[in-house]
Amino acid sequence: MYFPLRSAIFAVLLILLSSSPAASVSWSVIEQNIRKAGGNLKAFSHMRCFVEELRDKRFPMKESHSSSYESNRCSPMETLELGEKRYMTLIDYTSPGTKRRMYLIDRETGAVQAMGVAHGRYKSGYVRLRTKRNKNSVKWAKYFSNTPGSNAPSSGFFMAGQEYEGKFGRSLILHGLEEGINDNACPRAVVIHKHLLVSKRRAYVMSSGCPMVSYSNINTVIDALKGEQSGIKLTKSGGLVFIYGPREREWQYGSCPL
Repeated sequence: MYFPLRSAIFAVLLILLSSSPAASVSWSVIEQNIRKAGGNLKAFSHMRCFVEELRDKRFPMKESHSSSYESNRCSPMETLELGEKRYMTLIDYTSPGTKRRMYLIDRETGAVQAMGVAHGRYKSGYVRLRTKRNKNSVKWAKYFSNTPGSNAPSSGFFMAGQEYEGKFGRSLILHGLEEGINDNACPRAVVIHKHLLVSKRRAYVMSSGCPMVSYSNINTVIDALKGEQSGIKLTKSGGLVFIYGPREREWQYGSCPL
């Protein structure tokens, strides 16, 4: 006569376990794998700070005053919260575009996948080879902006949002969390998408502000980071995306000053 009660308890436990975040490996394991992949441990220390100190903080989404399609995909929720997510990614724009400088991190296994990624061109053309004043090059991202139409990269902390089918195919919306630094990312259509001139190892072209990855990596990145959505509207935020640039290079090791 106790079997129904036991069955009910077992069912509840299954539900709780299935909805709980996956167990994470230690930070030291992830750091070791970041190092092996050639990653920047100082940049990673800021991500660790965010996960440890700010994962439950609610970040407001920037209000949109437009009735356009972009508005519908940029302002469906009042706040964003990281919570417990299995995947996050570090993009190190202080490293040259000729190197693998994007790191997809699996917190459950500690695995780190390094890949090439392009940055925004700002006031230059798409394939400028030398960095000049107010102009980025394919190799170096020197100038950053949050201004719509700037074609520049933005740095700082983002949360991944919805996926959609854009002119470059499958794409992932980014929601900037820092006012005045990257909170225009979604209205600017700064998204992760693929490009033919980005390989697994390096970038051969610049974007109009987007982190662009290779055709072979785009599905892996989006499947890992994307949030939950209903149609085009975001219902639950996705993984953490941290873009490390000259501003963040000045931060104290292990800090996340948001």
